[in-house]
Amino acid sequence: MEAVRGGLPARVPVFPRDLTLGLDVTGVPTTEVFGPPYDPRASAAAILALQDAVGHDAVVGCIFGCMVTGFGVELGIPEKGVPYPKDAPFSDISVLDAASPDSVRDGMLSGMRESYRIIRNKREDLAVIMNLAGPVTNGGNLRNMEMLLMDMISDPDTANRIMDFSVETIISAMDYIGADLTDSLFLASATDNPDLLGDDMYREFCIPALKKICSAAKEMGLPSVFHPHGKFDEGSSEILDATVRSGIDCFQFSEENDGSSIMRIIDGKCSIMGGPDVMGTLLNGTPGAIVSDTMRFLDELSDHPYIMSCSCSLHRGFPIDNLALMTSTAHSFLR
Repeated sequence: MEAVRGGLPARVPVFPRDLTLGLDVTGVPTTEVFGPPYDPRASAAAILALQDAVGHDAVVGCIFGCMVTGFGVELGIPEKGVPYPKDAPFSDISVLDAASPDSVRDGMLSGMRESYRIIRNKREDLAVIMNLAGPVTNGGNLRNMEMLLMDMISDPDTANRIMDFSVETIISAMDYIGADLTDSLFLASATDNPDLLGDDMYREFCIPALKKICSAAKEMGLPSVFHPHGKFDEGSSEILDATVRSGIDCFQFSEENDGSSIMRIIDGKCSIMGGPDVMGTLLNGTPGAIVSDTMRFLDELSDHPYIMSCSCSLHRGFPIDNLALMTSTAHSFLR
């Protein structure tokens, strides 16, 4: 957590976002965790079993979930795959009039909160991270992403209603889970993405929402990590600067980004998170390539507030030995 807040601990911490991968360690079918009802004990056991196997420093205190089940949406749950929402609760925008953002606390989120509690009680030495969808990503889950993009272009009033509700549900979920059970907020934000939205819509819809969420997180005493997708480099320095000024404490870059370029732009403004590409290096690379790529990031970024992570989230079927190799390589590196 010292590194997330901008410090330089002696060892670079490792934070892989393990969203369903731990179920491969315990051998539990995905359907047994998600039910319904959601099984927090099986969730927590899988998260901790993976940490025992890999040795990373921070864990996502629940198996992957999204915040639509409280609004009556059913999940599709493959036995060994990634759960997905079968529908969007507000594809009919008239339904939004009677909806309460606190409904997010029903359904899966109550089980996820219990998973956080179990992990916190069992392993006080680990940082526990509250993993929630970012504002546009959550808005797309609530409205349907294609419909939300069309709203942003042709009906901005409706887009703003969805985005306001998205922010309210995120803040309600944060408050419900609580700072007593977690150390940081992580906003998983694949579609909070300037390459997808365009710079203007990213500024108009993502940045104001991000400011509200980060402000609420600070009031709770939680630093916030933001993980948008898209390309960030010298050519997008204004967008990156606006993102950092929204109040985030840590920026995680995704695949196809140059960590050194991003660090030059944001150095001193917040910490940075990132590392080897999930697909190109960690899934398909040789052990030598994994060590080499891990060391490259450490050599380039470890003079700054830096947390090593993979380029994106990890799910069932990913080779755990490769993740353990990245982690042990990072842990052997001292500043």
